[in-house]
Amino acid sequence: MKYFTNQLPSSTLVSDDQTYLWFSGTSYLGIPHHPVFKENFIKAVANYGTSWGSSRNNTVQLNIYEKAEKALADFAEMPAALTVSSGMWAGQLVVNFLKHEGATFFFAPKTHPALWNGTIPFSSESYQEWTLSIAEKVQNTLADRIVICADSVGSPYVEYFDFEWINTLPTHKNITVVIDASHSFGIELPTITASNIHLIITSSLNKAMGMTGGVIFAEKDFIERLKHFPMFSGASPMMPALLEAFVNSTDIFQEQKTKLLNNIQYFNQQIPNSILDCIENYPAYCTHQVGLHEHLKKHNIMTACFPYPTATDLPVTRLVISALHTKEDLDKLAEVLNIWK
Repeated sequence: MKYFTNQLPSSTLVSDDQTYLWFSGTSYLGIPHHPVFKENFIKAVANYGTSWGSSRNNTVQLNIYEKAEKALADFAEMPAALTVSSGMWAGQLVVNFLKHEGATFFFAPKTHPALWNGTIPFSSESYQEWTLSIAEKVQNTLADRIVICADSVGSPYVEYFDFEWINTLPTHKNITVVIDASHSFGIELPTITASNIHLIITSSLNKAMGMTGGVIFAEKDFIERLKHFPMFSGASPMMPALLEAFVNSTDIFQEQKTKLLNNIQYFNQQIPNSILDCIENYPAYCTHQVGLHEHLKKHNIMTACFPYPTATDLPVTRLVISALHTKEDLDKLAEVLNIWK
């Protein structure tokens, strides 16, 4: 069943004149409702208007893009960044560029479509099984230029992905690992220290970061080459006012992250025997158990519940904590969960 609303949900959702506690979506840090961010965004719109309808490689360029990309790279602790119009386009731009350079691709199970290279990758292995075999597969391929694509965390069904497999990859081949971090950027990026690979991270900015757009993090020389790729120069950029608002609001992102982590820890203490699947310090919780979504709704708590990845799969009830929730909200949710049989 679908529910419609005329208001952007915060910690509450109003639908059909009914108010629910809202525990869903991907606005983990609650940035779209943060008063400082909204004020900075309004000021930026007054300066830049609503869009910049131009190629980033045009004769006239806006300084805010490079300024914001430097700030995003510093925020992510990555060498360089490049912004684009969406997270999906960030992934597709990188994949098409690497495909154009003649790379051979491998895909981890459950890799997001943003990183698909024109075919639908299929794997009967679990992620854990795949990690044990990927080094051998790369070793045995005749290709010298290898691209391995993966997600930073399982979504919408929550699953922890370990990246220790990167340290097992052969060192004599040119290997690039591309990670879609859309569901973890702003909370935590995977820690990768291997020196034998080129690391590229792509991400939506429309989740934890609360901005319509996408970003690519990589080594500086890769970013510079990507800027000259026709699929980048021929595309419109993301809204400059949002990037101006980010530059002027960087301190609130860490504040909201602290609030979020505190909320997660507090909530976990209230549900010691929960049937929900989750991972440490992550705001999403899932189950395939039938009836939980309806049970929560009966107590005026709204979550997401839908089949994934296809319409014939089991429905996933996905529950999300955000930085906007109060302890009273979390207590209510825990109380209703703890009476679920």
